[in-house]
Amino acid sequence: MISGAFKEISSKFVDEKNGPIASNPFADYVRKVSEQILKPVVKKKREHFIYKSSPGRPPNWASVPWLGVYDPNVTTSSQRGYYLVYLFSVDMKRVYLSLNQGMTDIEKELGTKGAAQELLRRAEFIRDRVSLYKKFFKYEPIDLAIDLAGSTSRPMLYEKGHAFGKEYDLTKNLNENELVDDLNNMLDLYSTLIFRGGLDGDLLDEYVSDKNDEEDNKNESLTETRRIGLHRLSERSSTNSRKVKKKLGYTCQVCDFNFKNIYGDISLNKKKEEFIEAHHKIPIHTLPENETLEFKIEDFAVLCSNCHRMAHKRKEPYTIEELKEFIKK
Repeated sequence: MISGAFKEISSKFVDEKNGPIASNPFADYVRKVSEQILKPVVKKKREHFIYKSSPGRPPNWASVPWLGVYDPNVTTSSQRGYYLVYLFSVDMKRVYLSLNQGMTDIEKELGTKGAAQELLRRAEFIRDRVSLYKKFFKYEPIDLAIDLAGSTSRPMLYEKGHAFGKEYDLTKNLNENELVDDLNNMLDLYSTLIFRGGLDGDLLDEYVSDKNDEEDNKNESLTETRRIGLHRLSERSSTNSRKVKKKLGYTCQVCDFNFKNIYGDISLNKKKEEFIEAHHKIPIHTLPENETLEFKIEDFAVLCSNCHRMAHKRKEPYTIEELKEFIKK
């Protein structure tokens, strides 16, 4: 039960922090909570979602333990992207269900003060993009008791990255049905945010800028445009792309072009990986209107930049077979 896990964590965390985290049974318990407690009560099929939780990373306990849920199309880590998370206050008196954001990469780029401002801006953007959150949740600043957290900036940035959610008082009995309903409503809103383009304001703009070059797009609806955004998001996911390329290789499946064969080592990235682009083959009109996509390698192809561009020359991308026919002409 979610309520039982919350009580277990809140009642023991402060005392357990007095000892080492390495090989600590309680720390091991916390690491498994998201997968073992949250995942079984998720009502819609979201098998591709990733469930993680953390009491901290050895040798240090976290000031704010958390339980997270990620769509791998967006992120697989709390360091970047946006995700669903339960955040425990430092004093263990409250836990917050939050639609929150990764802050590690932003802080490295902008510094702590700049990251705080940017997270606030993005949180407001999220609320605007999924304003229907007001039906289930509200936006109020969260209080993680950061004055007790010492010098670490992470609890403060969690507070700034909070878009909306709900507070639970851990000094009172919690309603299990309410917790389960809240989790599933938040997952629906998370999927809606992804479907509407997430934090990438340019995700759909790139497509819109190409409209003059594409066919059959004059009467495109908002739902169609969002489906295209979801399609592009699945292609741009670094996690998806890396898996596709590892499985399918680095030679274009339409024209057989291989960047390394032509350009040599300058085609390699910093990790010495070859260049090719991942292309999502599933027809856009079949994509769900308000849900994220489960990653399947068989739904992808690898294409060179030219063939990938040609595949998207119309609203419903050309198939691999159709592109090969063009080359034969």
